[in-house]
Amino acid sequence: MNKNKYLLFSFFSTCLALIACKTTTETTPDPCQGKTIVLTATVVNSSQCASNGTITARASGSTGFTFKIGNGNYSTDSIFKNLPTGTYQITCKDKDGCEKSANFTITENATKGPLFTTVSSLIETKCNQVCHTAGTDGATKGIFATDCDIVNRKANIKTKAIDDTMGALSNNEKQQITDWMNAGGNITD
Repeated sequence: MNKNKYLLFSFFSTCLALIACKTTTETTPDPCQGKTIVLTATVVNSSQCASNGTITARASGSTGFTFKIGNGNYSTDSIFKNLPTGTYQITCKDKDGCEKSANFTITENATKGPLFTTVSSLIETKCNQVCHTAGTDGATKGIFATDCDIVNRKANIKTKAIDDTMGALSNNEKQQITDWMNAGGNITD
């Protein structure tokens, strides 16, 4: 083999070997790297005897957020309504698919309003003793044992105590029930 051809062949072999050794693998950058997504919420507690708590989620640190509660589907709506007491996991996801989760707890608002307190006392002294007692078969019939019993039966209370002329309640007592009903008929007034 001629010396020039050998050098040329040797040069190309070395060059090819060097090219083969310099191959690199490109990596796709992580779109979530360097982001600090912050998830916060405003919680409105549930009224007693109702599943009406609300969680309003907010996210910052990126853009294009969608939200979900628990294992639900993502939505642009960040307000979760009609929630009973309990702890809920809220997750937000930005336009790049970066997620952040946090737990928020709804408790029961236990503050009794003055109108409810008056009606509760009235029912306890007037109704439970007169017309809402245990039946002869041992089963309870319409006893207002809890505050929620009063709230859940407010339509019946109105029908029997206000609309009917039972005579068991004075006009003043009927007005107290009417005032409570007009205020929403809830424990918290």
